[in-house]
Amino acid sequence: MRPFRLFLLCFFCLTLTLVNGCANQSKDPKTAMTEAAIQTEDVNPASLDPRLRERDEKNDFVIAPEPAEQPISPLDLPPVFDEDLEAFREQILAEEKARELAYIEEERNFVPLVENPEALIPLQPYHLWVTPDRTNVVMNSRVVLREGFLELLACRVASKEHESILAVRVEPRLIHAALLVANARPGRPMQLSPVFVPASGDRIDITLRWLDEMGTQHESPAQDWVWDMSVSPESAKKPMTTHWVFSGSRMRQDFDGNDIYEANITGELFGLSNFFGSVLDVPIRSTDDNTQLMFACFTERIPPLDTIVTIILTPVPE
Repeated sequence: MRPFRLFLLCFFCLTLTLVNGCANQSKDPKTAMTEAAIQTEDVNPASLDPRLRERDEKNDFVIAPEPAEQPISPLDLPPVFDEDLEAFREQILAEEKARELAYIEEERNFVPLVENPEALIPLQPYHLWVTPDRTNVVMNSRVVLREGFLELLACRVASKEHESILAVRVEPRLIHAALLVANARPGRPMQLSPVFVPASGDRIDITLRWLDEMGTQHESPAQDWVWDMSVSPESAKKPMTTHWVFSGSRMRQDFDGNDIYEANITGELFGLSNFFGSVLDVPIRSTDDNTQLMFACFTERIPPLDTIVTIILTPVPE
């Protein structure tokens, strides 16, 4: 009988050990750690989890309060109030308006760089003229881009300055009218389908005149400011050689059925990529696909940003 009693005693001890181990494993890890390590802590019961207060009152165990969490992302930072954003927006708009008014005033006071400017016939006061012999159209512009790819030589102010060297403060339809006064004959914009047909119309030569910091006047054909990437690498830049033609943009209808001159909406004046809306376009195929652009700024030949440039358009009848 003794071996049997010894077996029972060992079985009982083993069973008790397993039961205690399972009980400890079933406890919450935080509770188990607390029972082992926080008996000596002096913690205010009011700071405990409600489920632990009752056990604390029975002198069972306590748990220390968790430390306050620190901000870990911008979402945890104090919010920016709407009035702060509105004040910042108003400040930016005020600065932009002041700069634009200064530009307008400077351009109004700038005398076009032509012979006998006082004899020019104004079509839009301060900005657009025709020479007395009706052979040239004259306008002032401003340099807005000196580096990067190009889709236009010039655009209307507040339209496509990010891809144009010059910005002009003139309605495109008035430039069209001025060219008609100068006896230029419009053709038609390019055609894409069913086959590509380039833009047509009388050839228009574009001459640029400007003053340097010393007040010395300079003159250049517009092509010299445009790098033709299709025929030359950056290490040996060559200017574009093609000319412009009076394609004349096109008329279209707005949502109310009214006829509008497309270039007035798009701001496309003198194109380097083919656009239906350009007043002048190049008589070659030149895509506006950003991965296949043909032209870029000839930076070394372009005067500093904000330089006022007189543009002279000269129709060349065939």
